This record gives sequence, structure tokens and C-alpha cells, in this order.
Amino acid sequence: MSAPVTYPPAAPPASHGGNLDPNEVRLRQQQAASAAPAYPIHGTSMGSGDSSSHGGNMDPNNVRLQLTHMQQNSGSSFPVTQAQIQPGPYRHSPSSNRSTSSPPPGPYTPQSTHAGQYFPTQHRQQPPNSGQAQTPIQGNMNYTPQPSSGASDAPSPYGSPQTWPYRGRPEQGYKNIFHPGARWRIKWPNNFQLAGIPRSVSEKRHRDVMQRAKEFAAEDYYLSPFDGHLAKLFVQSTQEIYDASPNSTWRRTFIRNRSPLILQIANWALESLPTDGREANSQDMTMAALRWVPSCVAILFLMIFPVSVAGEIRNNGKYDALPYKFWGYPYHARNPQEDKRDLRISWPGHSHLSATPSAPHGRTSKSALNPISERPIEPKYLCFLKSTEGVDILEVSQWRRDHHTAATYVLVSYTSEHFRTEEEQLFLHDVGEHAARRAGAQAYWVSCSCLGSTDDEKQDNVWRISDVVRGARSMVIAVADVSGQEQPSLNTTALRQWGTRVWTLPEILLTPSNSEIEVYNRSTGLDAPMRVYKRNFAGLWGDAAISRELIDHYEGNLTLSSLELVTIALKCLHSRQKGFHLPGDMAYALMGLLRRRPTVVKSDTAFQAFARLSLANDNDLLLERLICTLPKSSSQPWYDMDDQWNVSLWDILPSTQVCGIADNNTVIIDGCYAAAIRWKAFAAVANLTRDSWGRFFFRYLFRSTSYFFIVGISLVAAGAAGVGVSLTAVGAILLTIALLVILGSPYIIRKLYTGKLWGTQAWFFGFEGYMDISTLEEHIFGADMGHLKWSTNGSPLSMHTANEYGECIGQDPTSNPETAEKVKRAINAQMGEQRIFTLVDTYTLTVTVFEAVRPPIAVVMCGAEGGMQRALLCSYDWSTQTLYRESVMRMETIVLDQMSRVGRLRLGLSRNVL
Repeated sequence: MSAPVTYPPAAPPASHGGNLDPNEVRLRQQQAASAAPAYPIHGTSMGSGDSSSHGGNMDPNNVRLQLTHMQQNSGSSFPVTQAQIQPGPYRHSPSSNRSTSSPPPGPYTPQSTHAGQYFPTQHRQQPPNSGQAQTPIQGNMNYTPQPSSGASDAPSPYGSPQTWPYRGRPEQGYKNIFHPGARWRIKWPNNFQLAGIPRSVSEKRHRDVMQRAKEFAAEDYYLSPFDGHLAKLFVQSTQEIYDASPNSTWRRTFIRNRSPLILQIANWALESLPTDGREANSQDMTMAALRWVPSCVAILFLMIFPVSVAGEIRNNGKYDALPYKFWGYPYHARNPQEDKRDLRISWPGHSHLSATPSAPHGRTSKSALNPISERPIEPKYLCFLKSTEGVDILEVSQWRRDHHTAATYVLVSYTSEHFRTEEEQLFLHDVGEHAARRAGAQAYWVSCSCLGSTDDEKQDNVWRISDVVRGARSMVIAVADVSGQEQPSLNTTALRQWGTRVWTLPEILLTPSNSEIEVYNRSTGLDAPMRVYKRNFAGLWGDAAISRELIDHYEGNLTLSSLELVTIALKCLHSRQKGFHLPGDMAYALMGLLRRRPTVVKSDTAFQAFARLSLANDNDLLLERLICTLPKSSSQPWYDMDDQWNVSLWDILPSTQVCGIADNNTVIIDGCYAAAIRWKAFAAVANLTRDSWGRFFFRYLFRSTSYFFIVGISLVAAGAAGVGVSLTAVGAILLTIALLVILGSPYIIRKLYTGKLWGTQAWFFGFEGYMDISTLEEHIFGADMGHLKWSTNGSPLSMHTANEYGECIGQDPTSNPETAEKVKRAINAQMGEQRIFTLVDTYTLTVTVFEAVRPPIAVVMCGAEGGMQRALLCSYDWSTQTLYRESVMRMETIVLDQMSRVGRLRLGLSRNVL
């Protein structure tokens, strides 16, 4: 996400003025003219500096009177034309300055010490080619590999760019116990590397689901599904990452082969023989022959001491549950009963104790079912026209009591970039009076004079401008050429500058339909205003494609749903970066378009203000849909709702509810399914297969071999001792059968355990980096038996293609050169940069490669889209009990059957780097 915006202390908004009284300004100018008769007028600011741009109680009559005396004393002709009033120096409002995110890292230069060119034997048969083009289809790619500067001709240590799929350094397994960076401990995993980057937080307290509270040092932890305690996070990594210099905040360990030992031995003897239909060559046969006898001896030894081949069935076959519980309070609860407060009970004789709930530490409750601001029927102040010339600024309620009717008025819209000083703002009153008299209205409204006299009154009225626009008979716009040029042709440029202010969007949208808006330029005066139809304003803005949809909606030519309205309006407001004075102003400008408006809280962040607005109007579960999206980049701000899957918010069906807003731009959700991810090592996977006659025969023959061998040797020995010739013959038969079975034991074991899997224990295994699927299956199931498949649509890096029968087949993601380049870049990625992780789902038997900044410790299901579930992969900030979205995957709906629900969960959309 982008860097946060820095805002100045809350002050009366400059772009909206306040209670400027033109009569008082004229009076001050008259007094100044008497004291300095030769005071120049051109380029002079007669206001009070910056304070004038914030409005006040300006009286246009006083300003005009003062200008008249000045012109008379200086010998100039009267009246002063608007062209003679030059704008002051152009200044950027400090509130409009926005910090930008840091530039992306430079080109990556591979290090030859961190990757290899190993290409293991390919066991998988690729989809047959029928002669037609089989172009792999991939999810969104937002990365273009860049060559290292100055080294374009140097050979890459990773091999030729055409050698896809990518193959890294072969796994060394337990040889890594002698790795120079290895550390030892008693608990599993007992061999690991320390984190290379220390955490910035100090020792803090954590309370787990079993109510155990303890102080923990600054390190990465996860919630152990075994007993719910906070455990150190160990992430198994591929060999090339394990060999690289430590560059993470989590501990690393090497990848171990966790399949049953007897399967590992059998596979060792047979792995040199092809299984894809090719004929074995002499080299393959020689290697198999050299390994065969040692494998048979080892298997015979294991037969004497039986070992379990089947993995553990746990959780009734379900995924490991996420042992999480949020113990804190929300910043804003959806139900006021859950808001943070002290309940004091009144006891007889103790008058100092009260039964009224009160907020601790002087904090007032911001809940109360999200209190809604009242929508005013009319403005509080208007500039009422005098009978012939001039205006009086009066309270509307007083004028209505005197005249027994409602006032009609014209609204004057402008931007403070064009009108900063009181002298310049007199033109706004000229425009308002001129437009009101032409329209037959009794008054006009301009923010520099009609917002009120006190700061609180001004700020309250600013966020009600949308209601002022709704009640106006018409709207006119006042602009100025800040460049100093005075050609009327620059009206379009001035209008574009006016349109960059965030508050101008709702002003245009809420003006009467099919209206023709007059645009007055300070350089040309009041005689020849430019006229623009409301429906044509979109063409003057840079976001014409989407802002036109909003204008058409308010013109009645197009009907948007409330979800579409909020989504499109937020995009338009995001493109207007001027006029912000509070962090939540984007939401406060948006709320003018909606029916229910929560009260303004100055301490709200932009996200908190938007979240409260969403909850108040949430018939479409906007927040719930937003958390299911996957940003197109890690720097994408939360209010940019573009999804990396290229779907709109209304395409997502949430399955959870936001029940509160927490601190630090987080929300509290409830009702979601979740599961833990195992990172420290693989595990033997329990599975269910169907018996066949061959498998049934070989199973009992294999299990009886040890008995045949022992009995055969005993009978042969007895016959040799002269007990009986017949015993020798029987013993020889039994011994021959046993020896034949032992010699064929590697093949028999593969026959017994290579059947189709009808059911498997559900696990989520994760590791850092990429591994080819053949090697991966050997580490989990003991041999490459074709159980695991690449995910077709699980991540934006996933790829798929159609075989000759039109079937969708998942492909190795590194078949795409850009993905392979990402895999290599991730080896030496720094904190805050995207890394490559792999998730293995043993229930659906799919493998998914994805990008994330940190290893996610949990899968949280929050919605559905396109017939698949949106799964949030979340890391855990144990110091705040917050799960942060690291990536979003698409998973099959059937995984919900093997997951458990989790209680209320605190979720964040973006996490700090350290």
C-alpha cells in the first residue's frame, strides 16, 4: 500500500470558506484607503493572509466601498474591472501534499551461489499434443522481468532463459545438518537457521485461546493447532533459499522427506526407471540393478520390525483448526452493547458509584448504533439580495419567519486555489449576486461567507454541502486563470483545475438534472459566462469513463445499484487529490451521495471513516466484499478496489460479516471458516484406497514373507539335522517363496501403494520457494505416483491448458518465463518485497504457487466468486492479535466441508514491513 497521507491539524477547510462578510471587508478597505491614499491595487492582497482563504465573515459591500475610495484616491477611473484584480501568488495548500511510496527496487542480478541448473528426471507424462496450439492460460501477471544493468551479455547462472520450467538446486535433505548456518535444539524441528532480520517490536504480552497469558520476545510466531499455544515460526525452504543469506524475520529449516521409510527405499530403487511409457535405456537399468539388492535387504529388515505406512488420521480427517480468539475491544462496534465502557453498579449507601455506563479515560462512545447526522432541510446562512444592489448575510430561519416562505437560492462553486484573498473572493459575491438576480432567486450561497462564524459550525456545515446543493435552484461555477494568462480559451483548463477538488464531484452530481451550468472566469468578468451542460462535465475530467456513469445515474439515464454507486464514486474521489483537510474527507465527501451519514469523527483515519460509512449504509456488504479482493500490487491503497482477478466487487458473494472496526485500519469479522497451514515440515498423509484382487494377494503375501522366511530356514535346518527329508523340501519351498518376494519387494510395495486415492487426510502444507511437482510428491507420498496436480486457477501465477480432449489441465507455473524469473528474484528478496511460496492441499491434491511478503499461517474463507471460494492467506501479528491478508487464493468449495469455523477474528488488509 501507498504511504499514508500526512494531514495538518484540523482547521476550517480553506476550499469551503466560512463566514466571510463582504460589507466588513469593504469597510476595512475604506479605512485602509484613508490611511494610505496612494495604495496600489494591482497584485495587492488586502486580506489577512492565509486566514482569508479559510473564510470568515467577509462583507462584499465593505470591500467594494473600500476599493472605490482607493480608486478615487489613486486617480483611476471607477468602477474597478475584475480584470484589474490580479490573483495573488499561487500556493499549494499544505493539506494537499501527499507522501508517495518508495520507488520499486532496481533490477535484480542473480547470484550464482544461490541457484543451480539441476534438471531431475521427468516422471510426469505431459499432455499429448494433437497438433493444435496449446497456449497456456495464466492468471494476471503484473511483473515484467528486467535485465540487470550492465550485465546483459553475461551468462546467467540459472541457465538459458529458454530452459523452462524452472529447476533449482536439488534438495539435500538431512545433509543440511552440517550446513554452516545451522542451529540445534531439542524440540522439532531440531535443525534450523535463525532469522536474519530482527523484529522491531519489543517483548509483549499475548493471550491465547486457552487463556494462557505470557510475555514473548520479538520474533515471528504462529498459533499451534496442537494445543493453541504461541510457537516460534519455522518455515521449510527449498535448498537454494536455505543456502542464501538469511533475509527474513522468520526462522528457516530445510525440506525433509516425510513419507514412510519403506516407500522411500522402494522408490530409491525404482526412481531411475521411467514411468511415462518410455523404454528404459542401459544407464537406467544399470542404476536400478545397483540399487536393487541394497533396497531388498533394507526392506527385509523393516519387515522384521514392522513400521506404519499409513499416516495419522486427525481431526476426523479435517484440516487443522485455527486456535484463535480475539480478546480486545473494537474501535467502533456494530452493536453498542459491545463498545468499550466501564459499568459501575450503584450500591446502597455508596452514592459515588453509578449504574450508568461511562467511557474510560475520557473517551466517548463512537458507536450508539453508528449515530447518523441529521440532514438539514435548508442552509443555515444565505446571502440575501437587497432590492437594488448588495446583499445581507442572514440566518435562513430568521428570513423565513419574516417572509413566511422558503428562500430560493443559487449555489456558487469554486476552489480556493483560484480565490484565496478577500479581494479575490469578492468576485464570488459578484457572481452570486449576478446569477441570483438573473435566476429570480432571493439569495445565493457561497462557502466563503455562509458556513458560520465558529470553527465547529464551519466544519459541521462543510460536510453538509451536499444538502445545500440539493436544495439550490441552480449552480454556477467561478474560476480564475492562476497561470496569469487571461485568455477566455483557458476556461477549460481552469475547469479542470476546479475539478481536481474532491468536493466538486458531489456538487456536480447533485445539481438539478439536465441543467446548464454557467462558468464565470475572473479574467472575463460577468458578461460572457461559459455554459456547460451537466452531462458534458465528464469530458472535462481525467476520469471521464467512470465519472460519466455517475453523471448518467444522477441524470436518470442509467441506474446504478448502491454497490456500484459507492464503488465508482470512490474511484472518482480517489482521482481528485485536492481539498482534503481530515484523513476521512474522502469518506465524508462520499457520504453526501448516500442516505445515511455517520457523524464526523476528526480522529478517524481514512479507512475508519469509510468503514463507518459502509456499516451505516451496508445493504450490499461492501466491506465484506472488499476484504476478499486481491490488490494488484503491494503498494495499492485500500480505496483502490481493483482486483488482481479482474472481477468487480458485485461479483463476490461474502460468507462472513464485519461486526466491528478496530484500531490501525483493521476490522473484526465473524462466521468464517479457517484452517492452519503447516510450515515446519511435511507429514505422512493418511489415505484411503480401494482393494483389487492383485493388491489383496500381494498385501497378504508380503506380510507373510517374514514368516515364510523364518519357518523356511527352520525347516531346512531341521532337515539338515536328519529330522526328515520332507521338512527340508517344505522349508525349501517356503524359503524360495520368501526370497522371491524379497527380491521383488520394491515393485510389490509400489504396487500396494500406487492405487488411486479415494480419500486423504486434509492438510495445508507450505514451504518457501518452488519445487517441481515430481520431487514434491516424493517428499510427501514417497514416490511420484501422479497424485498431486498443479492448481488451474488457484493463484494469479497458476496456469492451465487444454489437452487433446478439451480437458483443463494445470501446468507448471514456471513454464511462464516471467514466473520463473520471479522465482529466481525471490531467492534474495528483501523484507517488504514479494516472495514465492507454495501451498499443498492434500484434500484436493493440488499444488499452488503464490506471491506474498510473509508466510501466511492460516487460510481464512471469506467469500465466493466464480464458483470458487475466496481464501485469504493471512500472516499473524501476535502483538496485536491481528491476522493480515498476505494473498488471496481461489479454492474449490468442497474444502469447506473439511474446515472448522473460527470465532471473531481481527483482520488487517496491509501490514507494516517490520
